[in-house]
Amino acid sequence: MASLDMDGPYAFTRDEIHRVMKQSGPGTFALGEQTKDGKFKVRYVGRDDRDVKSALLDALRNEKKPGLLDKLTGQGGGNEVFKVSLAASADAAFEKQCRSYHKFNSRSQLENKDHPEPPAGQSMKCPICQ
Repeated sequence: MASLDMDGPYAFTRDEIHRVMKQSGPGTFALGEQTKDGKFKVRYVGRDDRDVKSALLDALRNEKKPGLLDKLTGQGGGNEVFKVSLAASADAAFEKQCRSYHKFNSRSQLENKDHPEPPAGQSMKCPICQ
């Protein structure tokens, strides 16, 4: 089974983000759901080159919540959770996001619309695509 190599999962709430993220910096995160059998189902992989805590809080504000129809049709069956990992640099965060993107998007199951872009001002290549 593929692994994200991130801490978590944690409940995707403002309080939990503040509780877990005592420090911040560049890093990666994954959003998804914890299924009824306890597995983490990845829906989105993201990163921030300066402050991954702020990126998680922004993602929470923009999160689409399942509605009644989703619940009735079984589409919103798990608990919303996140995983997170701090990185030594923006370059390291980019490389990790690329690896996670390719690992979990082999069948286009992620909500990420596009392949990760390198940090601003960098001409790095994806370690998987190159």
